[in-house]
Amino acid sequence: MTAQLRLGPVGNVFYFVDDLDAAVAWYGDRLGREPVLRGGALMAFDIGGVHLTLHRSDEFNTPGPAGTSPYWTVEDVDAVVADWTAHGATAHRGPKTVFSGERLCQLLDPFGNLFSVRQEPAPVDPAT
Repeated sequence: MTAQLRLGPVGNVFYFVDDLDAAVAWYGDRLGREPVLRGGALMAFDIGGVHLTLHRSDEFNTPGPAGTSPYWTVEDVDAVVADWTAHGATAHRGPKTVFSGERLCQLLDPFGNLFSVRQEPAPVDPAT
């Protein structure tokens, strides 16, 4: 058996977009921050120590909701969904509360990518 691969926390999430400038402006407005890294075909935002990198689509990667979608923890999923859909995103899956008590939603951004959010379960009152 192979030795266990030691993985650290996720450090960078890439979204591929056709219009880099429009995507950076849109995400900058939604996230309330400026990119921390700019270079060539990409720009990155720092979100709690994890980079959300917007990369111009190319022959290797294109926008789209296929395969993997990391969930960013937020205080209020429904508030994020309301704000983002008012600015061109669409609710792709959810919002809904799942068996674990988490509230989840996958949002499809105007550029074709999924941005998923999760809310911690409400604390359980041991007296009930």
